[in-house]
Amino acid sequence: MSTETSKHESELGDFIQKHFASLCAIAFKIIGDKDTAQDIAQEVIIKFWESQKTGYESPESLKDYLFIMAKNKSLNYLRSQVRERKRQEKAFLENEHEESAWDKIIEQETNQLLLDAIAILPPQSKRIVELSYEGKSLKEIAELLEISINTVKVLKSRALQKLRDFFARPDL
Repeated sequence: MSTETSKHESELGDFIQKHFASLCAIAFKIIGDKDTAQDIAQEVIIKFWESQKTGYESPESLKDYLFIMAKNKSLNYLRSQVRERKRQEKAFLENEHEESAWDKIIEQETNQLLLDAIAILPPQSKRIVELSYEGKSLKEIAELLEISINTVKVLKSRALQKLRDFFARPDL
């Protein structure tokens, strides 16, 4: 290793030792996360060192420059986090909307299958199932159709069995 390289590394080490803690503190104050603050401080030091900024009249102007770099890098990090969070929320909502649309399609198809199955029932059984589907009680159905409750029970039971058989078909 040449003495020039060794001198350069020594200067970098001194620079890091002198400024790293304060840059971390600045970034941590803005971000609130120790690991991220350390990453930002490292990036500021590397960026500054690689550009080899010179011509600072005083150590204070260098500190001011590094402070501004750390502050801007921290604010950019926060902005990117907000953008990422918004992107994820948007993706989640789009996915939820797609699932909701898919669920509606499945529900419509299922309802149509049920209506098709009910349509092939004998007329009185069909009417009993439709009234049950509307939420009518056995007693209300019996009164509406002017038949006994036991007849409603039997016809409803047979209709439900036919519907079960319909949906048990392998071609569905």
